[in-house]
Amino acid sequence: MKKLSLIGMGIVNERSIPLLGLDRLKEANLIFAELFTSILEEGSLERLSQLAGKEIRLLDREDVEETEMVLGAFENADRICFLTAGDPLSATTHQEMRLDAEKRGVEVEIINAASIFTAAPGISGLQQYKFGRTTTLAFPEEGFFPTSPLDVIESNLERGLHSLVLLDIQAHRDRYMSAPEGAALLLRMVEKKGGSPIGPETMMVAVARAGHHDRKLVYSSLGKLSNMSLGPPPHCLIIPGKLHFLEEEVLDSFRVE
Repeated sequence: MKKLSLIGMGIVNERSIPLLGLDRLKEANLIFAELFTSILEEGSLERLSQLAGKEIRLLDREDVEETEMVLGAFENADRICFLTAGDPLSATTHQEMRLDAEKRGVEVEIINAASIFTAAPGISGLQQYKFGRTTTLAFPEEGFFPTSPLDVIESNLERGLHSLVLLDIQAHRDRYMSAPEGAALLLRMVEKKGGSPIGPETMMVAVARAGHHDRKLVYSSLGKLSNMSLGPPPHCLIIPGKLHFLEEEVLDSFRVE
């Protein structure tokens, strides 16, 4: 039976892939990968290719969204692996590939790995089950400046829930939103919308390079974060809701006044 293995590579480099995932790469006829939903250390894919002893073909967003680029390859292959940074099924596009494969009678294997959805809350000391809906800040474009992410954060705050805010990645442009850029963008949204409970004094967490040896955590006000420098990507933001005393203690350990 033909088999598609959807494999997460984790959030750091080629060494964060599960051992089972590496086994599947060594068994595969073809290996595809995407890095437009997150990023790994430079050279990770090349080093992973050496470990697997196989070529890894990097796809862009359009190739993955079409799904035929990957699934059509089953005409000449029985074992195909599809690699993603983070966890393999966090993106809607990957779920579509899973469903399309199953409709064609292809067995789908899912090999999970670390994701920003669990890593960032954990290292921030915030309890996972107290998070509300996640939102994403996109780079503004001409005629495109939505304030819907602010609505999500406000809704979570009303219920005392934390908000994980992912930041835009435009891999094809080598453009990655930083936490300070995201904080500044939120302030612009507040100004545009008006009447928001969020403002320059709102406390939030900036997470830079979660899982990496040089990760950085900062707990500070929205206004101060917008002017900080936290180094290279990837970054994300967390707006805390109602805090438990233990959560407050951890946050205070990396507070910047």
